[in-house]
Amino acid sequence: MVQYKIIYFNVIGRAEAFRMIFSVADVSYEDVIIKPESWPEYKKFDGKQLTQSSSISRFLGRTFNLCGENAWESAKCDEYVDATNDLINEWVGFRFNETDEARKAERKAKFIAELMPNCLQKLESIKEKNDGDYLVGKKLTWADIDVADKLQTLEDDINPTVLEGYPNLQKFKNAVFSLPRIAAYVEKSGYTYKGLDNCLGKA
Repeated sequence: MVQYKIIYFNVIGRAEAFRMIFSVADVSYEDVIIKPESWPEYKKFDGKQLTQSSSISRFLGRTFNLCGENAWESAKCDEYVDATNDLINEWVGFRFNETDEARKAERKAKFIAELMPNCLQKLESIKEKNDGDYLVGKKLTWADIDVADKLQTLEDDINPTVLEGYPNLQKFKNAVFSLPRIAAYVEKSGYTYKGLDNCLGKA
């Protein structure tokens, strides 16, 4: 029997999507909290290592039948996650990696004024064209969980009003977080991206 294990820091981050996918699939896993210096251990599957957050989420999606109804829907899952990865990577860049304060402020301003609205508008159009609650097809996919988690990141860390003007995205995110197993996970875990600076001090 496969024993799933998530090895991550003592901080909310990219592992949240994995945890929500496990919750939706109703599959147990072990959470192992590590110090940053132990990070090369990474996440494991059946004694084997698997790295990169999107690769892990995609693998779990395939394993638990959360990749859509056909190859096209599976490819669209990849497309939407990759597009939002670009946005989140820029957020990580100015939020955590940029050391020059003037440059950090400049990057954040561009992110809020240009990059984030452009990405959100594209997602809004995608959701508007797809009937039902989700981004791809009629059923929940791993991409829905991944993207909803990123939208929550933006609301909690940038501004709680970032989805105003994007009614389809608001409906989509609410649909994902209203799923009983995800709602139960959120309540039990205290899931939030608010206060990230305080959380990072405990990592």
